[in-house]
Amino acid sequence: MEEDEADLHTFDVFKTEKKTQRLSLHLLVTRHLPPEATTSWDQEKILTALSEITHVRLDRENISHIDSLELLSDKVTNVYLQQNKITRISNLDCLKNLQFLTLAGNLIQEVENLSKLTKLLFLDLSDNRIAQFDIDEFPQSLILLNLSGNPCTQMPDYRGCIIQDLHNLQQLDNVDITREEREEAGYPVSSEEDSDDTEEPRRRMMREHEVDVPLQSLTSEVLMRSQTRLEESLADHRRHNMELDNIRLKYKLPPSARSTPRNT
Repeated sequence: MEEDEADLHTFDVFKTEKKTQRLSLHLLVTRHLPPEATTSWDQEKILTALSEITHVRLDRENISHIDSLELLSDKVTNVYLQQNKITRISNLDCLKNLQFLTLAGNLIQEVENLSKLTKLLFLDLSDNRIAQFDIDEFPQSLILLNLSGNPCTQMPDYRGCIIQDLHNLQQLDNVDITREEREEAGYPVSSEEDSDDTEEPRRRMMREHEVDVPLQSLTSEVLMRSQTRLEESLADHRRHNMELDNIRLKYKLPPSARSTPRNT
């Protein structure tokens, strides 16, 4: 009897752990401002501090709905929402200068509400549930796009369809787009294919962005999760960082700050 009660208690704890939440003001404050912001700052001071944020890091928070981003400013260039429970891409239009967006490892089934993000350079939608897409929903500004791990990658002429319509794209699913692929897609390829016009934004983006947060910033809640879930999260973290490091190496970019030893 006692064992049964213990099992029920474990099940209840697990259910609580899995509970989803909306992207809220409280979550933004908790992840991006000092601890005293939740206890002693007034609303005006909180909103002023939020308006200075450029990188929004909300990975692994069991977020199901994207909301409250209108509280931020046009200074936001990076949004990290990987490994959540997001089902729809929404409420990102307010981030007019967004350049880097990762929604990897969510529950997204449709590509939507992205076409107005006209400065978006990097989009990671890997490991979702996207079976098909409307190419017009992708911003024409994209340089790197990752849809790996989605059913849509099995569509006939999947790469050709994307390459044909996204003329600025340089890399798809971690594989560089070749000159031959561009020619097969049916549009002219100049002898200056890798001109500074596209190379410099890519270099700048790779210098500035990391796909995952450092391990030391994992919250106590994450550390209390089951060993299996922790190992999966760490494996995903390493995989994404490795992918980005490979890109840095390939294009001879400076190493990430996370790989630089720090004095203790």
